Amino acid sequence: MVDFKKKLNSAKIARKTEPCELYSTLDRKSVAGPLRPAQEYILKEWYERHHDDKDLIIKLHTGEGKTLIGLLLLQSMINSKNGPCLYICPNLYLTTQVCSEAEKFGIPYCVIESDNQIPDEFVCGEKILITHAHKVFNGKSIFGIDNNHINVGTVILDDSHACIDVIKEAQTITIKRSENEDVYSKIVSLFSDELIGQGEGSFLDINNGDFDTFMPVPYWSWYDKKTEMLKILADAGGVTSVQFVWPLMRDRIKDYSCYISGSEIEIVPYNANVDVFGSFSKAKHRILMSATTQDDAFFVKGLSFSTNAVKNPLVFKEQKWSGEKMVIIPSLINESCDRDLVVTEFSKMTNKKFGMVALVPNTRRANHYSNLGAICADRGNIFNVIELLKKKEFEKIVVINNRYDGIDLPDESCRILIMDSMPFFNSLSDKYEKKCRPNSEIINKKIAQKIEQGLGRGVRGEKDYCAILIIGSDLVKFMRSVTTKKHFSVQTQKQIDIGLEIAEMASEEQNQDERAIKPVISLIKQMLTRDDGWKEYYNSEMELIEQIENESSIYDQLLEESEIEKLYTLEEYEKAATAMQKFIDKYAKDILEKGWYLQQLARYYYPIRKEEAVKLQKVAFKSNSQLMKPKVGIEYTKVSFIHENRMNKIREYLNRYSNYNEFLLAVDEILDNLSFGSEADKFEAAFKEIGELLGFMSQRPDTEIRKGPDNLWCGTNNEYTFFECKSEVDESRQEISKHEAGQMNSHCAWFESEYGKNVTVNRYLVIPTKELSFYGDFTHEVRIIRKGKLRKFKESIKRFIKELKPYDLQDISDETLQRLINSYNLNMSDIREKYSEEYYHRTK
Repeated sequence: MVDFKKKLNSAKIARKTEPCELYSTLDRKSVAGPLRPAQEYILKEWYERHHDDKDLIIKLHTGEGKTLIGLLLLQSMINSKNGPCLYICPNLYLTTQVCSEAEKFGIPYCVIESDNQIPDEFVCGEKILITHAHKVFNGKSIFGIDNNHINVGTVILDDSHACIDVIKEAQTITIKRSENEDVYSKIVSLFSDELIGQGEGSFLDINNGDFDTFMPVPYWSWYDKKTEMLKILADAGGVTSVQFVWPLMRDRIKDYSCYISGSEIEIVPYNANVDVFGSFSKAKHRILMSATTQDDAFFVKGLSFSTNAVKNPLVFKEQKWSGEKMVIIPSLINESCDRDLVVTEFSKMTNKKFGMVALVPNTRRANHYSNLGAICADRGNIFNVIELLKKKEFEKIVVINNRYDGIDLPDESCRILIMDSMPFFNSLSDKYEKKCRPNSEIINKKIAQKIEQGLGRGVRGEKDYCAILIIGSDLVKFMRSVTTKKHFSVQTQKQIDIGLEIAEMASEEQNQDERAIKPVISLIKQMLTRDDGWKEYYNSEMELIEQIENESSIYDQLLEESEIEKLYTLEEYEKAATAMQKFIDKYAKDILEKGWYLQQLARYYYPIRKEEAVKLQKVAFKSNSQLMKPKVGIEYTKVSFIHENRMNKIREYLNRYSNYNEFLLAVDEILDNLSFGSEADKFEAAFKEIGELLGFMSQRPDTEIRKGPDNLWCGTNNEYTFFECKSEVDESRQEISKHEAGQMNSHCAWFESEYGKNVTVNRYLVIPTKELSFYGDFTHEVRIIRKGKLRKFKESIKRFIKELKPYDLQDISDETLQRLINSYNLNMSDIREKYSEEYYHRTK
């Protein structure tokens, strides 16, 4: 064999370290063309100005080649003897894609084979190791934990937002009731007394296996019983989830919280600690890959990234936007074109020219499509279904359940994307936080981030295009509202604005005699046929985007919050409490937010000053009734209509809104939530809002004091109405159970104990069936509100709302309001006569 290197000067064969020069030396496949301008810019900027940065974020538009940039950066580091170099993807599927890219560009790499050993080529700094986050971030990681870890020179985290979720999951124990009944029962039994004190009805639902009901274990009970809890977990070594988390949590159980539902138990850290994964946290250089539409604030807390790196990412500023998204909001074009109509129309369509995809937040929404003939992707078949789309095997719409990232659907694989309703938080801890902090900037940023991840699924490159239909009143409201729309990137905000403009134009041009869905289909066809007018309009509008300097304090807020939690972890309880009080004074302006952080302050005090913790928890609960109920000191405040005027109460409600359209948008969301299948909390909150809208005093006793019915209204002459709601019951259920009848009887007894027996009260059970089990019985008169009656009630409210359009909401007369209330049967007596029915008691 001829040794050609003998003929070469040693300086000439030195391996290139400048990434663009390095690229020119690679043995690329013929399909791999030259670097794009954005890639060249990022690579040169990194090499010349950021090569030595400890933390760096690289942000690029979707489809601009982030993967190649990451591989070239790592290869540059290897060539300059700065290995080992690690490329981490969020899942195995994307790992395979990155490996394919490395092969295409001729970049040497290695992977972890079936023997689960770390390759020598990686440790020696010879090749890039491409792997997925679950391999790195777990309690039994082959990369090691704490100080016993493999040293890494440079690590790249691709799709970094998804990796944050993996890190949290790696430190979370989930015990499924169906798989580990014994362990589940021991934990429930350990905390049963405290849970009953938090809410007897909810605890009964959990015991009966209600999938949707969950409760947090009070922090004081968790702290007091941590030794017993450790013993249960130590004995549960056979539970896979426990095995992989146990090394991380066994010595810091006080830093964890616990949530119990009817189907599972979740044990999760207050602050997922990335520092224990030294191969990442102690790497000399950490580079995160992020899309331009993503908010990177959560890297500060989730990945312990420096705020400076997050505030100053490396971006290609010459390119303002990428790809074409026609955002269509059908309900704004024609109010009859609601969610149900869109789902029905598109689920029945057959199409062989391009892919259609719907992203839904939960199984109930997915079942709506599948019952109409759609293809539903689940955890087992999702990537096979996606591959069929990429191979252009189209026919029916594909439904993806609660998955908004890690899925690429370029070009014809997805020309129509339906974003159906607000994204759904997976973990019990996230659900609890969302319930307690509905106005939080942090929560709303998380929601906006998930929505943007979904919006990006169908447009994967500069020349890609897709029609995106926004349905579900909650999602429409979130994307339109001034208070929440600001949490999106400027690119997405502009696309939403374009969507609002075309909705208005399409609405003005609609013929009243044509089908409600027709303008929506027409707009999609204009985009698909590459209408010149649409393309020019879209391009001209998108070019108006102006990048705004982010002045949000959320970066500092997240950093401070994380640092305070670390003080608690180090048992610096007094310092943690002092710091949290300053944090509250500085950031907690909203009353619900203040309550949330007061609960954290009470938790910090509990190990050292229990009396102070109890006082603070009482104040927190009074500020926010969704929080943990303190052991003592909460008294029920009876509701009364004395000195109240119903028409004044209605006007007070209307005055919350600056104009009719804002009012209509809010009521649409409320009525949408007042539907069987909605989450219990949303359904009950909607009933409270409807009570206030109709001019009644409205309470949620079960939420506010953890006793009594879900909803209680008081009207003129102190006439009372209360509702026990079962919105999440299967609509095919045949009967009202003995347990549900018992709950209703308990609420009737509570009402009598508080208000006496001589008041006028109507009792309603809102449930899909009117048949009472042979084994159950009611102690008082109870009427039933089923789906049909609930729909009639909502329709009456809708017609009432429409009648208000011509009036000034701030100056509508008593006579007009009373006339409309009477016309549309919205008095308390009407609920009994028109919107409810008697139950039927089954005989054996």
